[in-house]
Amino acid sequence: MNYLTDMAYIAALPSLICGLALVVEDIRRFRVPRTWVTLGVLAQFAVFLAFSIIERNPAKVLFPLGYAALSAAIQFLLSRLKPGALGFGDVTASFLAGLAVGSFGLMSYLYWWLLMSTIGLLWIHLYPKFVETSSTNPHKAPFVPVIVTSAIIATFLGAL
Repeated sequence: MNYLTDMAYIAALPSLICGLALVVEDIRRFRVPRTWVTLGVLAQFAVFLAFSIIERNPAKVLFPLGYAALSAAIQFLLSRLKPGALGFGDVTASFLAGLAVGSFGLMSYLYWWLLMSTIGLLWIHLYPKFVETSSTNPHKAPFVPVIVTSAIIATFLGAL
C-alpha cells in the first residue's frame, strides 16, 4: 500500500491547518508567528518521515524538504531584491507551503509558483482598493494568503 499517494491530502493536513491559521494572523495583524510555522513544519515533517519509514522510501521525506528549502531560498532572494516587498514571515510560510506542495511532485510545485505570481499580482493590486490601509502598514498587502491559497489550488491541479 502506498500511504503517501493514497492519503496524500490527509498527509498534508498539518501544513493546511497551520497555513490557514497563518493566513488569518497575517490578514488580521500583518505578522507570521515563527513559532506557529516551526510547529507546522515539524508536524508536517513528522508525517512525511513516518510515511517514508513505512514505505522504506527516503524520497518521500527528502523531496518535499528539497522543494521547501528551494521555496524559502527563492522567496528570501526575492525579498532581498526589493526590500519591504516580502517579509521573513513570507519566507518561512513559503517553506511550510513548499513542504506540502513538494510532496505532490514537480508539476504541483510549478503550478504553485505560477499561481503565486498570478494571484499575487492581482492580490497586490486589488487589496488596497477593498481594504482600508492603516498608518502602520500603508501600502502593503499580506502575502501569506496568496502563498497558502496558491498551494491549495496547486495540489488539486497537480492531481488532475
